[in-house]
Amino acid sequence: MIRSRVFAAAALLALWASVAQGQWGPVPVGAEQAGAATEGKPAIRYERVAGEIVAGTYAGVIGYFVGRGVGTIATTMMKSDHDRVREHIVNDIGIASAAFAIGGTVFAIGNLGAESGDFRTTMVGVTAGVGASLLMSKLIFKGRMPSNEASSHRKWLMATLDSSLPAIGGTIAFNASRKWQR
Repeated sequence: MIRSRVFAAAALLALWASVAQGQWGPVPVGAEQAGAATEGKPAIRYERVAGEIVAGTYAGVIGYFVGRGVGTIATTMMKSDHDRVREHIVNDIGIASAAFAIGGTVFAIGNLGAESGDFRTTMVGVTAGVGASLLMSKLIFKGRMPSNEASSHRKWLMATLDSSLPAIGGTIAFNASRKWQR
């Protein structure tokens, strides 16, 4: 059962990656050699894409914990009989903070040099990544962390999915919207 869920998750990721590859369109001939191309899309620089994903992932983790801290402070005045509501608010603020940290980091790295992209499109990709992360978490782990010690590799898989899919989605969306600065 778990293997079929992992396979389904991998198939979804492969489909998402193939769609993203099709979004990157042709590169004008000689654009990089000319130094100041003004037509078409800039060439994909894989080191920049890797930087967007890695930095976006780490920014999202930091943003999540900062957001949870803000949410905790903001909900301290709530009565103790609302602990469940408080935890939902704190978690939602953490997720929103992480999403904006990821989107801002991906956008900032992607806008270095003579290229620019669209922040709204980047945030749509981050949102899609958050949705995919939550969906996979529910499919593979039924929405909760595995509790026994023997499943530590499953915990790392869940943490990796939860933290990296939003950055991957934001990177795909940003690079789909790239253009030369004018």
